[in-house]
Amino acid sequence: MTADILFDFSGKNFIVTGGSSGIGRQVVMELAEAGANVLAIARGEAALNELRQISMQNIFIAALDVRNEAALENAIKEFVQAKGKLSGCVHAAGIVSPTPLRVYDQEIANDIMQVGFWSGIKIVQIATKSKYANHGTSNIMFSALNGIVASKGMFAYSSSKSAMVTAVQTISKELSDKKHRINAICPAYVATNMTENSNKILNDLEETKKVHLLGIGDPKDISGSVLFLLSDRASWITGTNFIVDGGAWLGIK
Repeated sequence: MTADILFDFSGKNFIVTGGSSGIGRQVVMELAEAGANVLAIARGEAALNELRQISMQNIFIAALDVRNEAALENAIKEFVQAKGKLSGCVHAAGIVSPTPLRVYDQEIANDIMQVGFWSGIKIVQIATKSKYANHGTSNIMFSALNGIVASKGMFAYSSSKSAMVTAVQTISKELSDKKHRINAICPAYVATNMTENSNKILNDLEETKKVHLLGIGDPKDISGSVLFLLSDRASWITGTNFIVDGGAWLGIK
């Protein structure tokens, strides 16, 4: 992989949820390539094992559901014991599913909020504990353009992403005394298995393409912003919502 900007995360340790696919997987690979030790967390053990083959030295895995708080903290504890304290975390795990008001499934709506929002808050809480974290960690939560611009039939997903933006702003004030940083990444449509499955239901991909001035996104279009915010070059940035959207916000307006 070649890039104009190269990062060096040698000796640093990060957690990435949703690490087996999509944006999370891309972030894991690029962090490992930049020398970091990365704990990739996801439910799919087979996909995680495949990911680890890319870098047995730098990629570590934990197959678990992020809603299982005990399992989550135990995996983080074991990783810290093995590799040292954390430099930060990336919460990329999430569920995208339509929830039209007239026929929405309450269980699906709850899962969207639990995985995308509440689990992210729990991970930051754990990952910034003094016994697990270095001074001055960087933590990235995933929001989405859906959290800013309402999308028909997606109220649960949009609400979870909107809530994340507000939570990041609030939590940044609590974490700043130890120089911990927290920011949100706000992508528009990025082509992954998760988003493509959702669009099969909504059947609006052609309309989605029209508003993206630079075309539909790829996980590589997002990972660079994540690595920047994790790096020391972003040491004066916290509580922000980084919009990375291929011009979709302008296309919608």
